[in-house]
Amino acid sequence: MASPIREMTCVRYYRDGGHWDKERVVLPSWSDVEAAVRRMDNYCFPIVHLNTTEDEEEESIFNIVGGDGRWALFQMMGEWKYTDREYQGEIDEEWLWESDQGYCCETNELLTDVEKVLRIVRKYYDTGSYDELDTVG
Repeated sequence: MASPIREMTCVRYYRDGGHWDKERVVLPSWSDVEAAVRRMDNYCFPIVHLNTTEDEEEESIFNIVGGDGRWALFQMMGEWKYTDREYQGEIDEEWLWESDQGYCCETNELLTDVEKVLRIVRKYYDTGSYDELDTVG
């Protein structure tokens, strides 16, 4: 079965303060997506988008933000975002994406296991749907 993902966009920043740019991959393979997520470092490569259309403003774009052991996953303009429903600790603000405006999430919305990140991303890659992402362990 072919993936419904039409485009993957990776945002790249430069440590010398130069202008940021985007790497676009049309019809990315799973190995393309996995490599992009593993490369995320929260500074030079802090953002990966998966899009089921070619519209950069599509509301259903799947966002992966962070890297270097800390990620947040959420729908661009929708209601879905990863939340650890079993989280028992104190809820604080967590900042990701150190190279620019950043992204703020709550502690229970933070993933620290790249393998779990990849399992959730793979489910979205395979389905293009947010419907079952909360069941991925």
